[in-house]
Amino acid sequence: MSGGELMFEKRRRRKRKLVIEGNKIVFRKRLEHTFELPPDIVEWVKKHLDVIDWLVFDSGIASSLRHPHSVRTLIYLLYARANDISIAQMAKKIDIAHEQLYRLERLLAKAGIKDMVYAMLKKS
Repeated sequence: MSGGELMFEKRRRRKRKLVIEGNKIVFRKRLEHTFELPPDIVEWVKKHLDVIDWLVFDSGIASSLRHPHSVRTLIYLLYARANDISIAQMAKKIDIAHEQLYRLERLLAKAGIKDMVYAMLKKS
């Protein structure tokens, strides 16, 4: 990171590991994981795939996102924040505890990338 921008070009791997197939997100850490998302969220993820890919694989919080449910929850959190949806509303919509979303938000804040990531997602 330099000058307030994330450096997506400097990836540690050659090939993208986060792929969208229909309404499913497929990614590989140790094992290959797949989960489905609502169509509107999938379309949003397609527009912000570089940011999400960087967070999941190359960021300072990547080691905390080993489980597929953590990645899914991160996507929901980023979608909610980028679209000005409250965390409580988003949690109710997807039927999870709001604390899961807040926990990931605290993780982003602790790594010092929360405001930068949110600004990038709102910008585009």
